[in-house]
Amino acid sequence: MHAILPFLCLGIGIDDMFVIVQCLANQKSSYSGDLPPVSKLIGAALKHAGVSITVTSVTDVLAFGVGAVTAMPGLQSFCVCTALGLASIYLLQVGWFVAWLAVDEERIRAAKNGFVPCVRHKNRTEGEVEHQPEQESVTRTVLSWYRTLLSSTVYRLAIVVTSLCCLACGVWGATLIRHKFDPFLLLPADSYLSQFIALNDQYYNPYRGWAAEVYTGGINHSDLARMDNLVTQLETLKQKQLFIQDYHSWWTHFKTFTQDETNFTSWHDLSNSEDFPLVFSDFMFSSSGSKFKLDFKFDGELVCNSPAPPILASKFAIEYFPFDGPEEHVPAKDMIDHLIAQSGLQNAFSFVKVYAAWETDKIIGFELWRNVGLAILCVFLITLILLANLQICLMVLGIVVITLIDIVGFLHFWSITIDIISCINIVIAIGLCVDYSVHIGHAYMIAPGSRLQKAVHSVESIGPAVFNGGVTTFLALVLLGGSTSHTFLSFFKVFVLTVVFGLFHGLLLLPVLLSVVGPVGQQDRELESENSENSENSDTSDTTISIVDISVTAAGDDNRAYQAEEIIKPGTLDHSWTVPVPRIGKRGSWSPWSDIV
Repeated sequence: MHAILPFLCLGIGIDDMFVIVQCLANQKSSYSGDLPPVSKLIGAALKHAGVSITVTSVTDVLAFGVGAVTAMPGLQSFCVCTALGLASIYLLQVGWFVAWLAVDEERIRAAKNGFVPCVRHKNRTEGEVEHQPEQESVTRTVLSWYRTLLSSTVYRLAIVVTSLCCLACGVWGATLIRHKFDPFLLLPADSYLSQFIALNDQYYNPYRGWAAEVYTGGINHSDLARMDNLVTQLETLKQKQLFIQDYHSWWTHFKTFTQDETNFTSWHDLSNSEDFPLVFSDFMFSSSGSKFKLDFKFDGELVCNSPAPPILASKFAIEYFPFDGPEEHVPAKDMIDHLIAQSGLQNAFSFVKVYAAWETDKIIGFELWRNVGLAILCVFLITLILLANLQICLMVLGIVVITLIDIVGFLHFWSITIDIISCINIVIAIGLCVDYSVHIGHAYMIAPGSRLQKAVHSVESIGPAVFNGGVTTFLALVLLGGSTSHTFLSFFKVFVLTVVFGLFHGLLLLPVLLSVVGPVGQQDRELESENSENSENSDTSDTTISIVDISVTAAGDDNRAYQAEEIIKPGTLDHSWTVPVPRIGKRGSWSPWSDIV
């Protein structure tokens, strides 16, 4: 599993760098004249991006950190290493990356070439800001369409209905997904060993069920009743066809040998330290008992016609029925363990290599939901502390939960079961889901205007960075789709679902919810009410008087009230985030300061 770490860190770590670069681009585009010093420009960009990337990074680290309390050493090691890796990436982003970003901004202002910094571009003056009108035109067109769609009731209903349909399928799949770990899946599908096992099971030795060994410690004459009790219970299970189809114990043959080949009528007569060693030695050299010699360890050499030395350990085999999943093999192993413990034999236990997978199946369900619960709790606490808005925090948490349900449910339809690999992936998905929704929620909080205006502005300001982050996360792991390894394929499937549902819920569903029930401050609430009144008045008025210069502003011309708003913006840092209210309805038909005399 640790081999996937480079891909994971690449996919998750690059998202926050897109957010920083997007915030810097937003800052630069908000100035129509000369740009402020680079230090202040970078500081203004981090004023917004810093909170978002801190929330996502801390939640990612804590989501993996909870894996340190798991009972599975492999999962514990992976989660700890990933948490340390993501924490290091965050420190490098806010330190190393931002420093180089400032250096690159100085290069741009000096009109130097990006590949050969010593070369200056003569067709550009120092400090000139480069604009891309075609790209800006496309962006404005897309945002105009999105603003129109977001204000449409039909579009909102379509997004909500689509989300509910996906959620219904996710819940259905989540209830059907199985907890099953098949160790053979860890073998590459095209490997020699995997092909050998498949052909051997098909033509020569079809799977009949696992054969386990029951080991005991030292056995003497006082343990015969305990051994008889254990074998009797196993015989009962065999007759009832519960869990085991057969067992091969020396004790059954020893009882028959005692009754048929000795002068004792029953094994009960051997419960003394003199008769048992001698009879047991004769049994070991008989035709019925010699095949069990390798099942014993003696404290000395076994000699014919001499009392057997003390028995240090013994074993016998049991054969399980073929099991189809943990709902069958977990109760079977629990029953065998219960019978062994109930027998009272010294240091007795059963073992077969597949028990490792069975134990994983036994605890993986509890471990998964406990880690998921702790990770979601960390998401809630971190977002609540850093965003300081309970409603936004609950909405982000709801988006994360919905996305997680969709991922788990659709994993079932993609032939993935809950094992240690998918358990890690689901915990990873929580951290990625937070990335797609927290940025939108934080951008909504700092945007001015009504709910609709704030929702549109949140997508406009940070949506491209979120989309680019999701795409790059997918590209970082897309090559894993061609792998024959179960581990890599599981990562690929989980990340594809995470990116698809994360982007859908973060960029489409969350803005819809925010535009309807998102939180608004008192000032924004008054502005929203005022805008509604002015929109009604605009239907009966073709022109309006601008309060700024008491001049008529015709429909379609720039409203100078917004120019006045830009003039009164305080400070450099606050300047970039005081965004003009998007124009709705007839341009120039209303002004936020219409009640000022």
